[in-house]
Order: sequence, then C-alpha cells, then structure tokens
Amino acid sequence: MTLAKTANQSTVTVSGHEIEMHKGGSGPPLLFLHGGGGFGTFDPTSSPLADKFTVYAPSHPGFFGSARPDWLYTINDLSHFYKDMVQQLGLDDYVLVGHSVGGWIAAEMAAMDHHNIKGLVLIDAAGVRPVNGEITEVFMVSGDTRLKLAFHDPAQVPNYDSLSADPGPEGATVMHGNMEMLSRLCWRPYLHNPSLTKYLDGVKTPALVVWGKQDAIIPVECGEIYAKLLPNATLKSIDNCGHNPQMEKPEEFNAAMAAFLGEL
Repeated sequence: MTLAKTANQSTVTVSGHEIEMHKGGSGPPLLFLHGGGGFGTFDPTSSPLADKFTVYAPSHPGFFGSARPDWLYTINDLSHFYKDMVQQLGLDDYVLVGHSVGGWIAAEMAAMDHHNIKGLVLIDAAGVRPVNGEITEVFMVSGDTRLKLAFHDPAQVPNYDSLSADPGPEGATVMHGNMEMLSRLCWRPYLHNPSLTKYLDGVKTPALVVWGKQDAIIPVECGEIYAKLLPNATLKSIDNCGHNPQMEKPEEFNAAMAAFLGEL
C-alpha cells in the first residue's frame, strides 16, 4: 500500500524521473525505504520516528503506477538512484532505514558510501542469501498467499482488514505492477546480491538489524548474517512476529528504534 494523500506529499525529479515523496516530522533527516508491498499500515511520516526526525518516505520508481525507467534493472541501479536523490535533497548526516527490499537498497547504499549516513536500520531485509534456510518464493503465488506469509499472527496487526480487503480493479492493477517491477529488480539472483556480503565489513556506520523471529519470507538467519558482517551492528529479533515487525509488533519495534536512535 502507498501512503494516504497528505499535505506533505510532493513529487521529486531524480535523474530525469519523477517519484512521489511523503515527508513528515521535524529534526534531523531520516530516509525510510519501503518494501515490495509498499508501506502497508505503517506510515513512517506520522510514526514515533517523526517525533525526533524529519522523515522522507519516497515511493520507489516503477511502483504504485509511476513510470518505469528503462535503465533501472537491478537493486544496485535503484541504490544509485537514491544516492543521487540524497545528494539532490541535501540530506547529510542522515539516518537510513529500509524494510525488506528497501532494506536491501539501504545496505547497498551504505556499502557504496556510508560517510554521511549517521545510522543504518535494516528491517527484515532482503539482499543476503541464507546458508541453511531459504528465501520463500513470493512472485509465483497469489496475493492472498503473500499476505499470509507476511505476518505470523494477523490478529496482532492494527487495521489488518485494510490489507486483506478487496483492492478493486484499480488496486489490483497497481499491485500487479508492483510485483512486476519487483520481479524485474530481484528475480535473478533471487532477492539477494551474491557480492553484497563481501562489502558489508567496510560499513562502519552504527547499525540496527531488526527481524521478526518467525519471518516466513526471509528467515532470521539473514538477519544474523547482516549483524555478523556489519562491524557495528546489533541484532534485535522480535518473537511471535513475521516479516513486518513495524506493523505486527509496533510497540517492540518502536522501543528498539528509540533505543538505537537515541544513542546516535
């Protein structure tokens, strides 16, 4: 799901391509990169993050009905796009947060150049391949199946009905387009970059790795890999929680974020 239309919505043109940007809060800058399913029921621009930070939450190019740049084929390409956006917006000494595929983008950005990233937060991030488990197939299954995989216990998710409701023809078209763009970026190799693990030890930025312990899409083993390879990382695994801790366990998620961000 994209964020609701708000007074803080604008468009930003980066590398000749226009994207939707939501902005909220006040304080130093924080960039939040959404996962393949969008923001869901979690709006970072009105969350507790916005109490201490100016939160920037863009929609990825090619998602939610936006034009698909012909040159954008990989997560690495998208990471360069966002590095250009950060420079264009003048974000400096900023906190970089990413969920799922957005976490993969964030990890790639930090590996490219972390000098102006004050803190890095990866939430159930794609990007690395587990050694023992596997990343679940999400492209060749129904939307209902993907939704079931996304949460350990839907009863814990505030406003879950808004996620499971019939999106209607227009919404279904948008969701199909999102998955098409996601598969374009992540299909081969599947939801990871084999080279990323070779670069993470150079990221000296303080990092928090947050993971739902029962994530049925990207296993917590991947969080352990990130936490091991990032030199200054802490792993916070949340029990009885799936792929979206910011939605399924908001109190524990917000507490972990507040503790980490308060020490930067």
